[in-house]
Amino acid sequence: MPDGEQDVLEFFAQSIETTFQRTLPDLARDHDQGQSRPGAVEALRWYGRLAAAQDRLSQAEHDLVVALGAEPGELTPRQWEFAHRVNTGVVERDVPAVILKALLDTVMADTPERGPRPNMVALRRVQASSVSAAQPPIVGSGVHGRAR
Repeated sequence: MPDGEQDVLEFFAQSIETTFQRTLPDLARDHDQGQSRPGAVEALRWYGRLAAAQDRLSQAEHDLVVALGAEPGELTPRQWEFAHRVNTGVVERDVPAVILKALLDTVMADTPERGPRPNMVALRRVQASSVSAAQPPIVGSGVHGRAR
């Protein structure tokens, strides 16, 4: 899985679009019109969480670079705090990425050509956690999708 900001978001945007054969804006419109495919709403929701977490991580990385400055040397307690924020941001970004990857794998495995996936328990856990977590907007001005 890619690690850079745009690489991660682009990877998942492409994965979602490939899985559902629709662009992110088209999937959002489908949802608004009540025509979502199974898994599409969850994929959009987790993509939104991933994008928000990536934004927070990018800000934490920027703050760390500013705090470090140009002079090498021992890290101050303040610089360590910024470094810990970056580490936390990576975890907060990776969790939705792993969940989104599992969701997309499950959707792909359930396509008619491949038949049902034997491990539906994992999908139920993903769907249950998406319901129990705070529900950000599915799609809004913050969606980083590609229009085709």
